[in-house]
Amino acid sequence: MNRKIFPFCLLLLLTGCASVEMFNQDEPPEYIVSHRADFFRNGPAQAFPPEKINKDTHLNVLKKDSGFAFVRLLDKRTGYIAWSELHPAPPPVREVLYDPVTVDEIVEAPLPDFTMVPDELPEKHRKP
Repeated sequence: MNRKIFPFCLLLLLTGCASVEMFNQDEPPEYIVSHRADFFRNGPAQAFPPEKINKDTHLNVLKKDSGFAFVRLLDKRTGYIAWSELHPAPPPVREVLYDPVTVDEIVEAPLPDFTMVPDELPEKHRKP
């Protein structure tokens, strides 16, 4: 092979390789299924039809490889879903702590007595 072409061919070969992205197995990121998607239990090239996963299903992504994500559902089943079918889940809502000092400082004001009818109407409500 020509020595001038070899580095170019090597560069093409390396750019064509898909990168594998691994996530923390103890605390993997949470994603949501964008719309009803195919769920492959044994890999994207399995011989039987895939299961269907409903829209808005929460799952954890364990690995991303070649356009597919290896995921763990909340019921602990694992399988593959196309990466394009997923979007990141919103961050968890932080719990608001009860602050007894603030609640105890609320001052209650008495409401007016609406059963009393005034003897006279104010000037602005009288008919001429």
